Amino acid sequence: MNKICYGCGATLQSLDKEKEGFIIEKKLEEGIYCERCFKMIHYGEKKSSLTPKKTEDIIKTINKNAKCVFFIIDFINIFDEVIDLYKKIKVSKTLIISKSDIIPKNVSFNQIRNYLKVTYDVKEPIIFTSKKSNLNTLYKNLYEKKEVYFLGLTNAGKSTLINAILDRENSSMNRLTTSYKENTTQDFLRIKLPFITLIDSPGFKIDNFEVDKTSNIDDEIKPITYQNKLVCTYNIGNFIKFKIEGKTSLIFYFSKHLKIERFYNKEIIGTTFKLGANKDLVICGLGFIKTTEKVNITVSEDLMKYINIRPSIVGGNYE
Repeated sequence: MNKICYGCGATLQSLDKEKEGFIIEKKLEEGIYCERCFKMIHYGEKKSSLTPKKTEDIIKTINKNAKCVFFIIDFINIFDEVIDLYKKIKVSKTLIISKSDIIPKNVSFNQIRNYLKVTYDVKEPIIFTSKKSNLNTLYKNLYEKKEVYFLGLTNAGKSTLINAILDRENSSMNRLTTSYKENTTQDFLRIKLPFITLIDSPGFKIDNFEVDKTSNIDDEIKPITYQNKLVCTYNIGNFIKFKIEGKTSLIFYFSKHLKIERFYNKEIIGTTFKLGANKDLVICGLGFIKTTEKVNITVSEDLMKYINIRPSIVGGNYE
């Protein structure tokens, strides 16, 4: 019988070190983690998947086999492409807003719920979770189910949430591998508890920055505001650069560890586009910037694939 890695769900094998699930032969019988996951857990190595599962395959499997889905998304990455994935799930589902401890104090959970209902017509239940939350609301939903699939973007916090459930249940089962890198979970991984079966699914892969300990937002966001009156160029963490033309307030929502610099009369070669008032410029996986007025933005070509625009999640009246 094939064994699977308890960290990522890949089938354990000792034949090819370059393929998923590799473990040295003498450890194959008693081992529970592949070499990749073992090194992530014990040595802090961060490695991406070699063969990420295709989005259409994940959705097809979910819609065929699942009866209930918890779709996990974090506060930063709420935008059209992600919500479109959520909408493609046709079985009973609940939207989980993870990492809710990073949400600024001036934004209430109720505001985000209403934003999702008004902007994206989300009608299903919405639950907020974080490392510090007691999971009571989530448990009320779990106890009504026999089996739940956990789904979302890579790095959305699926495995972290399942581990929190295992901790709450005082389970002796080994914990799932979590990582700042994408594609930690390679295949569908079943975790059987006395009252429910949890299924950790491979994460959806879209273009996003692979965050590390420096750029990852690990506590409440404290916005930084700039008044843009001239043509200015901004540098975030020395790897995000863009130019703003127009008078507007710019409110930055990023990790406190990322340095933000402003320059005058510094050119950037790239794509220029118009951004309306009260919009968020989302840099997938990293953070977002809110504008209050219409502006022109120039972004280098290599960054365009990470850019998403949404009605401001912090600037509208959604109470």
